[in-house]
Amino acid sequence: MKRCFRVLVSGIWFLWAGSAMAQEGDSSSWVQLPGTAVDISINEDGQAYSVTLDGGTWRWDMAEQRWRRMSGDFARISAAIGNRPWAINSLGELSQYNGLWWEPREVDVLDVAADTQGNVFIAKINGDIWKWYALRNEWQPITGTAKRLAIGKSGLPWAITDTAKVRAYDGDVWRTYPGRARDIAFGATDVVAMADDAGLVRIWLAARKRWEIVGGVKDIVSLAVTPQGNIWAVRNDGLIFANGGLTIDDTSDEATDLSTTVPRPKEAKPPVNVASDAVAEVAAAPVDVAPSAVAPGVVVPGSSNSEATSSGGGSGGNNTFTDPVTVTTTDAIVFVNTLKSAASLAIGGDGSVFGLDGAGGVLRWSNRRNEFESFPGELVRVTVDREGNPWGISALGRVFRHTGTLWKQITGATGSDISAGYDGTVLLTNAQGRIFRLNDAQTRFERVSGTGASLIAAGPDGTPWAVRSDQLVQRCDTNPCKVYAQKAKSISVGPDNSVYIVSTNNLLMRLDQDGKFIRVQTPGHTPASVAVGPMGYPWVVSDKGIALSSKFFDRDEGSDLMVANATSGDTVGTGETEQVVSTETSGVVFRKNIRFTTVPLDQRTGSVQVATASDGAVIIGGGNEGFEKYDERRKKFVQFSSSLVDSSRYFSGIDIAPNGDIWAIDTSMSAELYRERNQVVKEYSVSGFSPSEVTVAPDGTVFVIFRSGGDTFLYSKPDNSEEFKRFSDFNQVHVAGAGPGNDIWIVDKSNLARQWTGSSFELRPKRGSQKASSIDVGGNGTVYIRDTNNALRKWNGANDSFDEVNNAPLGSIAVDADGRPWIATGGSSPTISRARD
Repeated sequence: MKRCFRVLVSGIWFLWAGSAMAQEGDSSSWVQLPGTAVDISINEDGQAYSVTLDGGTWRWDMAEQRWRRMSGDFARISAAIGNRPWAINSLGELSQYNGLWWEPREVDVLDVAADTQGNVFIAKINGDIWKWYALRNEWQPITGTAKRLAIGKSGLPWAITDTAKVRAYDGDVWRTYPGRARDIAFGATDVVAMADDAGLVRIWLAARKRWEIVGGVKDIVSLAVTPQGNIWAVRNDGLIFANGGLTIDDTSDEATDLSTTVPRPKEAKPPVNVASDAVAEVAAAPVDVAPSAVAPGVVVPGSSNSEATSSGGGSGGNNTFTDPVTVTTTDAIVFVNTLKSAASLAIGGDGSVFGLDGAGGVLRWSNRRNEFESFPGELVRVTVDREGNPWGISALGRVFRHTGTLWKQITGATGSDISAGYDGTVLLTNAQGRIFRLNDAQTRFERVSGTGASLIAAGPDGTPWAVRSDQLVQRCDTNPCKVYAQKAKSISVGPDNSVYIVSTNNLLMRLDQDGKFIRVQTPGHTPASVAVGPMGYPWVVSDKGIALSSKFFDRDEGSDLMVANATSGDTVGTGETEQVVSTETSGVVFRKNIRFTTVPLDQRTGSVQVATASDGAVIIGGGNEGFEKYDERRKKFVQFSSSLVDSSRYFSGIDIAPNGDIWAIDTSMSAELYRERNQVVKEYSVSGFSPSEVTVAPDGTVFVIFRSGGDTFLYSKPDNSEEFKRFSDFNQVHVAGAGPGNDIWIVDKSNLARQWTGSSFELRPKRGSQKASSIDVGGNGTVYIRDTNNALRKWNGANDSFDEVNNAPLGSIAVDADGRPWIATGGSSPTISRARD
């Protein structure tokens, strides 16, 4: 006869973490489990799963009392039947584990809940709830909305709404329970547990119709309940705590009840914080109840140093919670010179400090290394959301967000400035000064009140603050906006609603309770821009480009480098472009210093032109001499064989494609356009027109200027086509440069620089004009021109200007894949100069 009993595997249970309690003086016997997590789930059979801070998926081994790695990288997970969990990655893609691999099931999913009976429910990013029907292999919607889901004993869902309310579905209607929650979980017993909006663990006392605190842990963001009613809880720093272990089935001579050996949730001693049975509307600080729609990962709120306290009216009182991040510090604001450089800064609600360098490269501050570390992406505007994910605007005005694993473009959105608020609001302005707010589905920006905004800052409740085109500060929570008698060139609003500006007189100022801006001292430094973080602590960029900090925000930096190294996607994008405007006073001259090195040539003796490709190749040619290619190892140009070379041909324009094709225009007799591919030469033409300039974009699209009489048009040919078609009807194109994402720049016949906006070639800078004789665009979107006075200039999208480059040699220019200018100087002794690293 087979006799079974349940054995608690806990030989090392109270040895974990040195038997350290989760909170000193606690009586609930919480212990720290191995590992870290952002989400955790346990099914009715006692199988536990977790997702770690870096997205790794783990399964709990009950026999060995440790985590075992599974395949897949996710942000949310739910245990189900057997070893068949469901999980969501950072892109909102839902998958089910079939025992060998993960099978995709749905997209745009925010949360999933499954049980051992085969019930599966999901919450979509827009809040809709759907149920899985396995036999039909399809999803069907049910009534209600949710940001977090759990499945009760009846197999029906419980939900946490976007306002943190707790509701249960009975198959017909949703019943609202008291209290507010971040997460909720069920065990095989009658234990129902939640992490409330203050991060405390509570269990539901059905007889008393209230949630009662299980003391000993706080700042909890995710939890699960074991079959025995024990609670496993994940703290906002990723640490995992439990007040009891899991059991496994084994064989013995008799059944044994070991329930008395399992640490159980204990009732908290009076006074007890009880949520009223009636649903009270509480005007509370913003709370995290679910992963945001930006990325379906667990949101880590600001931690609290105190338990929730009872306050307010009603028979039972209301739970109130003040997030310390939203409380203004009473300490004096004293700045420390980090001795590190940045062009601009932005701070998230979690204390993540991001910045941009002078070339638009993204930076992330590390307290551990006291340094700005490189982060993937190139932007001209940056902001950081409450979860610490950067958002930004590229030099082309395209909008991007970082999901935690990749840069993702907000399709169809363009703007001039961007700001993320502590409540999840994301605001945008465009070149016309209009203000937009990102919709709940995070798919598009919708127009809101406010005009004339050059800079935007989102308050913690979503209130738009702006600097107008006339540099006056305005607040747009009313229509019309409230205008302050104060000019600014930088503005930032912290999670505590503190408003800081840098005035046009280069003073750091803060809005006081009387509605006036008062000066904040920055001894020895002249501020240029400001960013505000938790508790109203600001960082400043000085006019020398040095970052000044008034607070180094404590946060877990353990996964920062991993996130940077694992980031995919880019900040190039596709579609329309937008002018990024500036509040800088017109007439300001920006200059850059770049050092150049002369690169040795092979046998070049005459006319020379330089061309670059997005794959890093650099060649020179021109005139009736052969071609040479830059050899990175030897640090010089060397000759290579080309079928284009012919004593009867004289090349006035050349370029090289990413696949190695060489394009050249021969003007020896009549202008002809040639392509050489694998030593085979092919001629291209447009009837009635003659080619005059050629340039190749990073995606392989070839752009050629064709002329007929007084008209000069830009034509293009995609890499997969053999036919040139007219790019636009603008008939005054003189020279052109093509960058990534259809970023096309030209110099017109009046020597004015222009950029393609998606519908027309618009003057750059927008506030005036810039004379130029030549132009080129690098593989990363960097734009250089040679002005009509032979000065080399670099486009500065953030300041709407072409910055002069000092000490640059004369000659034609080409910009390589990294944005580095190369300059070719002709004559009897031609030279090629390369900007130094």
